[in-house]
Amino acid sequence: MLRSVLPLGFLFAYTLIQAEPPKLDALFPAGGRRGETIEVEAIGKFNAWPTEIWTDHAGLTIAPAEKKRRLTISIAPDAETRPALVRLFDANGSSAAKIFVISDHPETRETEPNDNSTQAQELNATTTGIVVNGVLKKSDTDFFRIKLEKGQTLVARADAYSLGSLVDPFLTLLDPDGHEVALASDSHNLDPYFVYQAIQSGPHVLQIFAMAHPAATAIIFSGSDSAVYRLALSLGSPEPVKIQADHQEQKLADENGSRRMNAPVSVEGILSQKGEVDRYLFEAKKGSAWQFRVDAHRLGLPTDPVFALDRPNGALIKEVDDVKPTRDPAYQSSAMPQDGNYTIRIWDRFHRSGPAMRYRLSLTKTEPKLTAIIDKDHFVLETNATTELKLKLNRKNGHDKSLVMKIDGLPAGVSLEDANATGKAKEATLVLRASMDAPSTNLPFRLRILEKTDGNATKDSFATRSFLDSKSRGDYLVNKTEWLHLTVKPKEPKKEKEAEKTKP
Repeated sequence: MLRSVLPLGFLFAYTLIQAEPPKLDALFPAGGRRGETIEVEAIGKFNAWPTEIWTDHAGLTIAPAEKKRRLTISIAPDAETRPALVRLFDANGSSAAKIFVISDHPETRETEPNDNSTQAQELNATTTGIVVNGVLKKSDTDFFRIKLEKGQTLVARADAYSLGSLVDPFLTLLDPDGHEVALASDSHNLDPYFVYQAIQSGPHVLQIFAMAHPAATAIIFSGSDSAVYRLALSLGSPEPVKIQADHQEQKLADENGSRRMNAPVSVEGILSQKGEVDRYLFEAKKGSAWQFRVDAHRLGLPTDPVFALDRPNGALIKEVDDVKPTRDPAYQSSAMPQDGNYTIRIWDRFHRSGPAMRYRLSLTKTEPKLTAIIDKDHFVLETNATTELKLKLNRKNGHDKSLVMKIDGLPAGVSLEDANATGKAKEATLVLRASMDAPSTNLPFRLRILEKTDGNATKDSFATRSFLDSKSRGDYLVNKTEWLHLTVKPKEPKKEKEAEKTKP
């Protein structure tokens, strides 16, 4: 068996011909700690084992274990702590990419049975934190017992929806007397988060359960064999979210109660006083177009910001609350109505205040922009045949450049056709063609988008596959990828028609 580690963490095993490609629904556990080697269950359907493996993370080395549906994942001690994408593939095609998280905390797994408070699994939450990996199977609920001292603060966060699990999870905390003292849901996208300070010492019971996503007509516990979750627990105050911005609000010049900004700019702000409304001034010319964005929810902050833009004379231009799928506001102006100093106002929807009520305000000048979204992330191409790559070309702010698409390093016998789009095209269909003698192969690839700018310069970008769709209720840990997958295989012989089979 040949295995090699390539840049971007490619690892290959041998290939077996089979009827259907691997179907990967989830990985369990859905993450691991740096410097450790763990066995991971590949939840899904596999007609043969082992399969080949790809990941976009250079710090992971992944090999199929001898036992079917098991992977051995080695995490480098210096691996970047971020979510990785993993896919399984063979001669017949590729699975969807699934998320595996690299952490820097001790990790453990739930132990069944833990389906009620008397069976609660004992956990030792510490100031450094611990991550519990679990699965909410059909109608399942998991219980954990945590000893807290009076005055200790428990920080609890669950990721399930954000891993791609089709559930809407909840967290509840019971005190030593069995009273519910904390309940969390939809704290970040559909996933729960809470901070609780114990008012008495003793064993507390933490419960995680879930409803269906998308929502069902009946309000019942939901789950599945692939409803994996990661429950992060720690003692002490939560680490403050780090906000990357050009300036901090308090360091900007004050002009009669407003902060002066020189756009384009990003500012870290805080609503520290009860009922506070932050005001910012910036100068704009008539006809100029600007993009305004306030980030809080997508950064994991509790702030629910509201944004308003006023004319130089104080008249309201636009007020924005939530822009789905987040609870954060954004606004794009088509053209400023006059020269002058415009005012931005920001406040919390529920008029909350305090050190946690932070946000980031970004103000950028609108420029032509293109985003190319591809319809899927894995393709099968038979020899002497074609397959289509369909693109949505989202052109904003007057983008009108013609495009040329290419794939670097295509194997022999495979070509990309119809790889052009005019400056007005909103869609494009590209054709991958394989010759009769094209060799069988599996190829991770990116679709390069080239657009001519001023002069002879060329702007280079990549098409992306978005994991978000109309049913999404907020961000996942990984929302999109540039990495696609192509399988080239021999053309399958046509099956006889049933009618011909029955001929005498």
